[in-house]
Amino acid sequence: MDLQVPVPAEDDPIWTAARGFVVRKEEGPLKLLNGGGEKAKVKVTGEQTGGRLSLMEMDVAPGFGNFPHAHGAEDEAFYIASGDFRFVNGAGTFEAGAGDFVYIPRLTRHGFKNIGAETGTLMVFYTPAGAEQFFLKYADDPDPAGNPPPEWTQERYEAMGEALKAHKMILLPKADDWA
Repeated sequence: MDLQVPVPAEDDPIWTAARGFVVRKEEGPLKLLNGGGEKAKVKVTGEQTGGRLSLMEMDVAPGFGNFPHAHGAEDEAFYIASGDFRFVNGAGTFEAGAGDFVYIPRLTRHGFKNIGAETGTLMVFYTPAGAEQFFLKYADDPDPAGNPPPEWTQERYEAMGEALKAHKMILLPKADDWA
């Protein structure tokens, strides 16, 4: 191909620097939430992307999901790899399924719940990165014997108050969110 535009010399780092990376299917630390009803595999962290992006793969059991909340520092996006989910978006809700993409800008109340009969999988993106650190630090590690961790209680959320504040996460549940 003979392009008629300026092109950097072939020894320029744009040609030579291998700055990309691959994360294999089995890679990434696994963390458990809500008694193991949600399993988050942290695939990409901010350390790997210069703070630009993080990615988690979440397997969510039927009936599980997260409380509506807002992020003060990150936009969040979801690609639904499998399953059926209901999302809170501000004061409303909508449903999304396999192949759908959901974008939630920062400072927008949102949450999700698996409304299907099978475990569903979400790919969860944060831009910039940062929210993945909350999961790495505060979610449960799998028990080598396979026992599930305890479900997250009101007391646990209250104990995480300062951590939520430090990560600029605001819990915003209402009794009728999933009605």
